[in-house]
Amino acid sequence: MPETMPRPGLDLLVVWVTTRCQLSCRACYLSAGPVGEDLDPALAGRAIAALGLAPGAQLQIAGGEPGLVPDIVDQVAFLARAAGAGRIAIQTNGLAIDDRFIALVRRHRLGVGVSLDGPPPLNDRVRGQTARVLAGLHRLEAEGIAFGVTVTLSAETLPGLVDLALMLGGFAMARSLGLDILRPLGRGADIALPRPADLAGSYRALVEALDWVNRRRQRPLVLREAGMVGCGPSESYCAAERGRAAVLVPGGGLWPCSSLVGRDGFSLGTVDRPDLSGSALRPSRTLCGSCAVSGCRGRCPARAIVSSAASALDCVLRRAAHHPSASETIRVPA
Repeated sequence: MPETMPRPGLDLLVVWVTTRCQLSCRACYLSAGPVGEDLDPALAGRAIAALGLAPGAQLQIAGGEPGLVPDIVDQVAFLARAAGAGRIAIQTNGLAIDDRFIALVRRHRLGVGVSLDGPPPLNDRVRGQTARVLAGLHRLEAEGIAFGVTVTLSAETLPGLVDLALMLGGFAMARSLGLDILRPLGRGADIALPRPADLAGSYRALVEALDWVNRRRQRPLVLREAGMVGCGPSESYCAAERGRAAVLVPGGGLWPCSSLVGRDGFSLGTVDRPDLSGSALRPSRTLCGSCAVSGCRGRCPARAIVSSAASALDCVLRRAAHHPSASETIRVPA
């Protein structure tokens, strides 16, 4: 039987402050758009009180697009900081990086993540309004605010990785690049995943490009996936696998991961009646014992639940990261 999460609380709380968004990205697992629901900030306070936050816990402000509801972001961040949260981060599409956004980041010391799926021509096809996103990045640059970029990896976005890295290399405040394998949900259900060999080859080309970029920068642009192997034994992939994460959505529902919101059998109840007894996600590790990648965190447990094909690509990324200069064909586990 799954164990109930022990106190002193969550290691990660993700708060969807709205399900509305200015964009209608082709890969959006939420299928977000201009119509949606905003969070009552009081629900965030009740969630924090009911679930608790472990010392140094992380709070992620997401959606939808948080930049559409700055007052709600302000209140949620205040509540989290007062409850002892460590890092508070906001994930944005970059369209609303204005004076109010900058003030919120500074007031609450927010980490900033921006979703960007490639250089302008490619990003315009899959997300849109790239010129405005780049204007937002230039505003962060001018204000001296560090940011990371996350790209959703699909068959269409994969060829743009190197050009994206070269473009980000021109931003001194760009700190990281993360690769998020497409979750085939929502509008992304019919989008093609990368082929394993293409993913491995593109990863290695990206590593070479970042090496070239970082030799010309004072501070390196870090590839997130490079830090997911070779770090010694890891207890789990993420806080959700340990049963120490929750996602709060408008309306007060609780879920173990954003990818599982609304999925039958994975509800954690509500802020007024939380049930964390089955919160720990348990991905299969039957193949991990024979894998040559040392210190690997394993596969994303939520992605394994959503799509076996997408989950298999986790292993491709880990092996490519473990041997970035290797030329052998990477086998994909089932």
